[in-house]
Amino acid sequence: MEENTPEKVCKPRVAPEAEKTQFEDEALEGLWELIEKNGENKVSPGLLNEEMGEPQASDLMAESGLITVTDGKVAFTESGRVRARDIIRRHRLAERLFADVLDLNNYEQDACRFEHAISSEVEKAICTLLGHPPTCPHGRPIPRGNCCRLYTRKITPLVSALSDSGVGGEFKVVFLRTPMIDRLASIGLVTGSIIKLLQKRPSYVLKIDETTIAIDEDVAKGIFVKENEGQKD
Repeated sequence: MEENTPEKVCKPRVAPEAEKTQFEDEALEGLWELIEKNGENKVSPGLLNEEMGEPQASDLMAESGLITVTDGKVAFTESGRVRARDIIRRHRLAERLFADVLDLNNYEQDACRFEHAISSEVEKAICTLLGHPPTCPHGRPIPRGNCCRLYTRKITPLVSALSDSGVGGEFKVVFLRTPMIDRLASIGLVTGSIIKLLQKRPSYVLKIDETTIAIDEDVAKGIFVKENEGQKD
């Protein structure tokens, strides 16, 4: 199935010295995506230059020791591949965060900025929050991180919809994605609330402090929770 690839919006128009690091990052990202599309040893310097909109892109990257050009083909150096992998991972995790958690549609520009701004600790926390997703919203693979390799069994998200949670569990509300936020707040169900799921059928019955409420499944799908670890024995 052909993937729905978003329009490339990260590439800069020029590569001034003051923006060298960002230019290199975007060129590494561009080369990674060209290799995904065309295959290893199938990307020419001209193709990379065209992708970046910079006629000297391949020369600049080779001078920085991030790529090699042999027999008219471009390849990563070891340091270039590691750096490119990290950039791609951060970008595609950002896409997942914006699409799945924030429910945004037009997020490419923000994902481009985000990939340069987050630390490795934030990256790991986002990956864990999302349940170590294997692909971005467009179906492209997200490179695995060390946090992903710790999991040998089925991976489940740290945060999930209440509708996917088990009866009898106690949960902390992480965020709400429903037009009924004001109504839920009026009954004490807000971000940070501790709730217990008593039943799921015929309606969802929750306990908040000493109050018991019933909500529809559509509302439960918009309440995102994580297990209340503070109550574990």
